[in-house]
Amino acid sequence: MFLWVMMMTLGSGVAAAQQLLSLDSCRAMAIRNNKELQMSALKQEAAHWQRKSALSNYFPRVTAVGSYQRTSKEISLLSDEQKDKLNNLGTNMAGKLQSGLQQGMQGRLANLQQQWDAFKQSPQFMQMLTDPAVQQWLAQNPSVAQMLASPTMVQDIAAPYVQRLSTAFNGMLSGMSSMLDETGQGIVDAFHTDTRNLMGVSVLLTQPLYMGGKIRAYDKITRLAEEAAQQQYSMEEQDLLVSVDEAYWRIVALQSKKQLAESFLATVKKLDQDVEKVIAEGMATKADGLSVKVKMNEAEVAVIQVDNGLELSRMALAQLCGLPLDAAFTLADEGQGLTSEEAESLSASIQTTATPENAVETALSNRAELRALDIAAQVKQQQVRVALSEYMPNLALTAGYLATNPNLYNGFQKKFGGAWNVGVVLKVPIITWGDRIYKVRQAKAEAAMARLRYDEASEKISLQVNQNRQKLQEAQRRLVTATRSQEQADENLRMANLGMSEGVIPVSNVLQAQTAWLSAHSTLVEAEIDVRLADLYLQRALGTLQ
Repeated sequence: MFLWVMMMTLGSGVAAAQQLLSLDSCRAMAIRNNKELQMSALKQEAAHWQRKSALSNYFPRVTAVGSYQRTSKEISLLSDEQKDKLNNLGTNMAGKLQSGLQQGMQGRLANLQQQWDAFKQSPQFMQMLTDPAVQQWLAQNPSVAQMLASPTMVQDIAAPYVQRLSTAFNGMLSGMSSMLDETGQGIVDAFHTDTRNLMGVSVLLTQPLYMGGKIRAYDKITRLAEEAAQQQYSMEEQDLLVSVDEAYWRIVALQSKKQLAESFLATVKKLDQDVEKVIAEGMATKADGLSVKVKMNEAEVAVIQVDNGLELSRMALAQLCGLPLDAAFTLADEGQGLTSEEAESLSASIQTTATPENAVETALSNRAELRALDIAAQVKQQQVRVALSEYMPNLALTAGYLATNPNLYNGFQKKFGGAWNVGVVLKVPIITWGDRIYKVRQAKAEAAMARLRYDEASEKISLQVNQNRQKLQEAQRRLVTATRSQEQADENLRMANLGMSEGVIPVSNVLQAQTAWLSAHSTLVEAEIDVRLADLYLQRALGTLQ
């Protein structure tokens, strides 16, 4: 009793753990948990921010730059030769003045000596020397007579005076030389920049005025890229829904086939028991009994195969929905067989588009793939405009403020100093050796290819829509036929069982009736799933899957 209670408790716990999932709930979980869709959503977000980034190109850019640089040498405004001249300014000037004074005095004395020599040769001087009074005075002053007779009289008379003048002038030049040397050294020190440590701060504003249409083209490209990312998300979402629906209906089909296999196995087992009784009564042979046992073994193998397939299919659906692979769940559509009326109702509920033209128009207007290809063609066309913009001049307004330390604007003073600047930058391409025309031709060729891809996809989608319409119509007709076949197989099996119990039908006929019954029911399950999947594929082809 206790063991029975425990088994009931465990059974109720397992049943409670079973999760009931409908097709809509599976789709919602798959959309919520699918990694590919999450990545596609992130791509869509990235495209959105890329569009925002492209939009910012319309507005001015403000940048700030700070720098520090240590150099091995400083900037020098004076050459080494100029520094040497300034450092020895007084000495050089004193030497030149002294040399000039000496040359000037020597020249003057030589000139006076020439004039004296010429005067000595004159008649007046000779007449004066013959004068008795002069001769008497010269006799009384022999030093004067000796001096007058000397050929260097002028230099002899001027030498003491020249020496005293030179001494006085040299003294004056010595003081002046020292003062001028100090002044020159001061000038050299004043031109000392001390620019081995350079610091700078710059703030620059750049406003594009005309870029040849490049900024506008990039803005359109990013807007189209964002729309393309949305279409890509829609395509991946529809592909995911198709995968979920396929896995869902595969499980439903396998579950129905499992029930059929188990029912068939139970029927064959009952037949085996009945045949054993008939053999005991002598109305059947042992060969009939062996045939039934072989069929029973085949039924057991079929049940095992269906169980394995069902387990793998459940794991596949769990992975799509983001559930653990060993999650226990039950699908809302499991175990719901179709009667003849329900099959007709299912076929009627799934309506095909009235005409192929309407279906193709619906697909061409709804398919995300076509919209994505159309967007790609528009992007390529914008890239042609970007290539054409290389022919246009680029014009930009610039404004900024530059501050340096040492101050370049105030004698390299050791503090920050700066100035504002405003300007216009014009860039005009002149010679590019054919690079621009090659890029334009490349962009035009890629744009033409993108448009051809769009046209090709349109043709393939039109063909796909028509094929799926025909497949759906064929599946609907096959479903109705399979339903009737099932009813006939049920009746055939009932009559066979009744005939065997009456002893008028052999066991082989019953086995054939049971096999036909299993085949008819399996065909009905497959036909039902085929109708649902054909409708799914048609909706995907039309772009109306939601």
